Amino acid sequence: MKFTSLTTIIISAAAMAGIAIASQEDNNTPMGSECPNSDTRDAQHCGPLNGFNKGKDIIYYCGYDGIIETYIPCTCENCCRFTGGRNIQCPT
Repeated sequence: MKFTSLTTIIISAAAMAGIAIASQEDNNTPMGSECPNSDTRDAQHCGPLNGFNKGKDIIYYCGYDGIIETYIPCTCENCCRFTGGRNIQCPT
């Protein structure tokens, strides 16, 4: 009986750790992270970033140092578009 209780505790702890990791992924901000493509500095980008916004698109600006300085989360996947010049939009 003690063995069963220990097994239950271990399984429960593993499940809670998985939930904590998943929830952290969705709550993080990409600001301060490295830009995915280091040769596109001082530029705006749009698209999904691994680990942010639940796989939905993000409009973000990569600074001169290759770090994401600002971002806007979109509510859709593969939907952000360049609308001319340096303008990017997420459809509403």
